[in-house]
Amino acid sequence: MNYRMSELLASESANTAATKTIDINLAKPISRITVQIKGTNNLSVPTAHPAKMISKIELVDGSMTIFSLSGIQCQALDYYQLGRMPTTVMEFRNDVMAIPTFELNFGRYLWDEVLAFDPSKFVNPQLKITHNKALGGSAPDAATLTVNAFVFDDKEISPTGYLMQKEQFSYTLVASAAQQIDLAVDYPYRSLMIQSLTGGKQPWENYNSIKLSEDHDASVLINGQKTSDLLKLFKDQPDIVEYVHALDLNGGVTCYCTPTYQVGIVGLGIDAFNGSLYSAQSYGGTFSATGDNNEHAAFMISGSNPHGAMQIPFGKPEIIEDWYNTSDIGSLILTITAGSGASGTVEIISEQIKTY
Repeated sequence: MNYRMSELLASESANTAATKTIDINLAKPISRITVQIKGTNNLSVPTAHPAKMISKIELVDGSMTIFSLSGIQCQALDYYQLGRMPTTVMEFRNDVMAIPTFELNFGRYLWDEVLAFDPSKFVNPQLKITHNKALGGSAPDAATLTVNAFVFDDKEISPTGYLMQKEQFSYTLVASAAQQIDLAVDYPYRSLMIQSLTGGKQPWENYNSIKLSEDHDASVLINGQKTSDLLKLFKDQPDIVEYVHALDLNGGVTCYCTPTYQVGIVGLGIDAFNGSLYSAQSYGGTFSATGDNNEHAAFMISGSNPHGAMQIPFGKPEIIEDWYNTSDIGSLILTITAGSGASGTVEIISEQIKTY
């Protein structure tokens, strides 16, 4: 068979917060690695988005970083890479599983023969997953972790490189202040992603305007444009559509969702006696839902910009030669100006090509 899915970690208990280290012993190139955690909710009071159960996913070879993102960063980048969210079961009911999935994509698409992670090119590649079931879902009291790899099997390929994805910079916001970030110029960029997730705030309220320039403004790629405009201009992916299930919303309960911009919410009482059901407008990945006491409700949610993230694309994503080659410039400066009511943090995530 040309391709197969290989189990890197069979389902095992993740009840205790820890960092799980997995040696990558496969000899064949890998197109994608998927990480999935299943948390069994112990309450019907939402703690946070299920993706928060994974705080870090790293693929390293000694001191070399191949992939390093948090759970919500990984999911957001998945959306921009694939045009869809990885499967996530948005459950906040007691004794039901909340299940987020995370995809590490090393090529432009699944089974890309040019870009893939080839373990034979490294000395001791290791996947490290930091998890804590208590950080997402509804106070889970049990969890399991599973990891799979999508491997080129009988099909022989010779990939020339892989997509390196990592957080380049993170800082704490100061209202109305400008932050200059000296970006790496070592490898060509496929995209850059800016992310800031704060409950009650849309992305543009935190990173309000963007400037991107080369060599001390010798060339200005983005000239201080408003994020509220860029959110509309940099929208090539379809809206996210997801379903959130909750219970016992009497008096109004804060629930969590993935999209953070132009969010629409439609609620439906699943139980016959859930006659009063509505939701406030969603900002910052949260919304206040109100329903009848001890009744099951479901919400269909749509919108864009997962987990407060906005992607800046550099060329046609499927054509490597079209990406942003920074080898002939000395500096690449990203300047972010915060909104007047900004709070929380901003993270800068890069997607670059690294050749073998």
